[in-house]
Amino acid sequence: MTRSSSSSSSPALAFARNAGPVLVVALLAIGFWWLLSATVYQGKGYLLPSPQEVAAATVENAATLAGATLSTLKEALLGYALAIVVGIAGAAVLAQSRLLERSLYPYAVLLQTVPVVAIAPLIVLWFGYNELSVVIVSFIMSLFPIINNTMLGLRSTSRNLAELFALHRAGGLVSFWKLRLPGALPHIFAGLRISAGLSVIGAIVGEFIIGSGNAEGGLGVQIVFAQGRMYTALLFAEVIAATLLGFLFFLVVSAIGRLLLRHWHESALGS
Repeated sequence: MTRSSSSSSSPALAFARNAGPVLVVALLAIGFWWLLSATVYQGKGYLLPSPQEVAAATVENAATLAGATLSTLKEALLGYALAIVVGIAGAAVLAQSRLLERSLYPYAVLLQTVPVVAIAPLIVLWFGYNELSVVIVSFIMSLFPIINNTMLGLRSTSRNLAELFALHRAGGLVSFWKLRLPGALPHIFAGLRISAGLSVIGAIVGEFIIGSGNAEGGLGVQIVFAQGRMYTALLFAEVIAATLLGFLFFLVVSAIGRLLLRHWHESALGS
């Protein structure tokens, strides 16, 4: 009886242990926010609306927020998926040859360092004012961490294991699929976690630059319109929605990584 009760309560205890500190900090932040809005910014809701005003704006504009969030989610997912395919495949190719790495890797770095705002006019010129341009911006912003971390993982293969595969006359393709790629998974998922948030940021930035020509669109478009109307409570709601969307991406990728790594890699053991 004691054993069953303790085992049944363990999920609740684990949730409290993991989520409890996060919830406490969130409640403290909301309390501090409310205190500021009720004292320093009292009567200045256009500068800092209260949590109640933001909640009311969220309920009042729920349909618009839901549609904008889904639009940004679709653009970020497409850009992120494209970055995963191109990033992992590109890193796998570059990791096969030092000459290729020295020749092409600097251009991946340059792609990361060029401000998106600077190349946005070219993207619009080539692809137009549409969702495709936003997806491309999201793709550009989320690509480099995947390439960089995948290459690091593929270059970090244990030399002893590589020599063991060579001793058994395993070909390059077999060694890649059965040794180098599985061994690189922790690094790959580290890059995927970084890029998860960047893909959402890229989609919203793309909407700022490209998708603000009409009242329809994702969270970036709605943020521009709320700012133009000085509707600060709705602006806060949209920023919170964008933050939660990026956090959701991060949680999903982290959960998938734990599922794949939890039985054999130190970073996920005991998760």
